[in-house]
Amino acid sequence: MSNHKKNDVTIECEPAPPRLEVEAETIVQWDDQGMFMEAHSYDNFVERSEGGVRGIRPDGVTISMIDGDITIENLIPKSVGIRDISEIESLAVRTVDQTRIYRIDFFDGGDIEVAHSQDGQVKGFTGRNFNQTLNQNNEAIVSRGHSANHQAH
Repeated sequence: MSNHKKNDVTIECEPAPPRLEVEAETIVQWDDQGMFMEAHSYDNFVERSEGGVRGIRPDGVTISMIDGDITIENLIPKSVGIRDISEIESLAVRTVDQTRIYRIDFFDGGDIEVAHSQDGQVKGFTGRNFNQTLNQNNEAIVSRGHSANHQAH
């Protein structure tokens, strides 16, 4: 087993069990000082960027974690649900060019906007200061965040 620790992040690698089938190659690059540079695994790509890291999934979804902020781009969930309805301060609905836009404001700050097409498909999803969980069916469950500095798209 190899063990590498840098900046409170530990990466451990153990040899694969004898009968494990590997379907993809994993490549991790380190710079001369032993700092993480980038990794490729199962068609995912992760790279170090100024102030954090950025990951790109095979479907084009980009997740950036920079200076404590998390931004998710190119992710359109199948549906958006609310974890706890008591966290909602207000709900507004408007229609723009045959797109219905739902805006939810949470108590203690934070908001989300979800745009739906006429046939009920999610077309867009943005917000700030909220938490989200995305399940295997690409359904997002959201709740209010804890700090006014966090943002997700």
